[in-house]
Amino acid sequence: MLLLAGCGYERIVSQRNILSGIQGAESQIPAKKQGNTKPAIFAVPEGGIRQESEDGEITLYAKSFSHLMTHIAMTLENDEKELFVDQVLSQVTKDEFLERNLDPGLAFDELKSRQREIFRLFHFMPMGEYTPGLVVQPVGRQTFRLAIDGSSNRELRWIGIDAVFEKGNYRLRWFVNNG
Repeated sequence: MLLLAGCGYERIVSQRNILSGIQGAESQIPAKKQGNTKPAIFAVPEGGIRQESEDGEITLYAKSFSHLMTHIAMTLENDEKELFVDQVLSQVTKDEFLERNLDPGLAFDELKSRQREIFRLFHFMPMGEYTPGLVVQPVGRQTFRLAIDGSSNRELRWIGIDAVFEKGNYRLRWFVNNG
């Protein structure tokens, strides 16, 4: 019985200590293995989330909401309508426009006219899903929502963004209305 009372377990709370950044310092704690803990599908290519080939073709990678938000902002700022429709707008949303005999490019035009409102929303979620207090929630098949509390932000037209994960990237479904 006395043996059991002395049993326990060891838990490493941190692998960094105050001397860990000093050259020549030694520790008994094993070094933490570095590496990407994200699944490969969420890995950003070495060149970043926006890459341009030698022939000028642009490829966008949106592995997170914050990447998608960056692409929305940049394509609006740069008036890149075709790039927006091809690589930012989700196929579901494009199909809805086509079913109504509307050009999906109208989505860009609408957002361009409301660019200030989009940037106001992005101000409240500056780091996308990494903004403290915000959580990505599923709202449908391969569809997710990132939203702020609308009750405390009544002056905003939009309080969130819906995105579809398709072909390995997040694509814009649309913005979430306030109220």
